[in-house]
Amino acid sequence: MTTVERIRRQFQDALGELEMRPLLERLEQDLSSLSLKELGELLKSPAARPWANLPASVLLDQLSKKRASTPRSTR
Repeated sequence: MTTVERIRRQFQDALGELEMRPLLERLEQDLSSLSLKELGELLKSPAARPWANLPASVLLDQLSKKRASTPRSTR
């Protein structure tokens, strides 16, 4: 992998994380009250299309990490 390819990949990864943040925030806010049907609809929405092939475990892991890093007083 060339330097340009490596930088491009790092940029794409960072951009993906940035774009995923609003989706993760919405899921975190509403996850306790969402039905599986509603969760499925949200994940099929245009906002989630870039992650259509993302394994569910990655999404759940991101939610877990976000929750672990959030101070308890703001939960």
